[in-house]
Amino acid sequence: MPDLSSSAATLQAKGMLCDPGDHFLGRYEVERKFRVDILEPVRSKILSMGAVPFTLGNVETDIFLDQADGRLESNDQQQVMRLMQPSGRVLWICKGPGSDRCVAMDLDGSDKALEMLSALGFVETGRLTKKRDIYFAGDFHITLDQLDGLGCFVEIAVMTDDADSLMHWANRVGVFAGSLGLEDSQIEGRSYRAMMMAMARAEASPRA
Repeated sequence: MPDLSSSAATLQAKGMLCDPGDHFLGRYEVERKFRVDILEPVRSKILSMGAVPFTLGNVETDIFLDQADGRLESNDQQQVMRLMQPSGRVLWICKGPGSDRCVAMDLDGSDKALEMLSALGFVETGRLTKKRDIYFAGDFHITLDQLDGLGCFVEIAVMTDDADSLMHWANRVGVFAGSLGLEDSQIEGRSYRAMMMAMARAEASPRA
């Protein structure tokens, strides 16, 4: 018989409030990001639907890595080391090519992994920090994000190994977003990193 108390302690140590089950399993992530003025109306809506909190109050720092010649960015790929506090959880995330391909794994820590990647020629190309809460609702995980300078965003996503099902899941994500009162006009197609870079360029541009 499984030791439920031990399992619960392991989840708690990683800052998890429930078992993620299959929510983060799959080679593809179908995701839509929506810009909102405030997060609370969406939070209230998903909780009224029975959504289960997975992590709350995390501050995530993403460290972006690439070869010195920028070959990953030119191939629409990303290597990201994600550091989460206060849980201390570390994720190594590989995204692309393409917007839907995503693979991630838990690491015991970041120092050795970053040292190994550096030895393989990877260099840090940027960082961003966000406040993030994650909820599960049916097949979907819903992420409520807040980033200084960028604002508030709701991400709705689902993972799958079936490349042929991506359109099906994209349609379902759209329907679910509509049930939360989110509209296509609120969709933000850029990554947070792209938005941060655009903001930095705008701030650096000479003003007339």
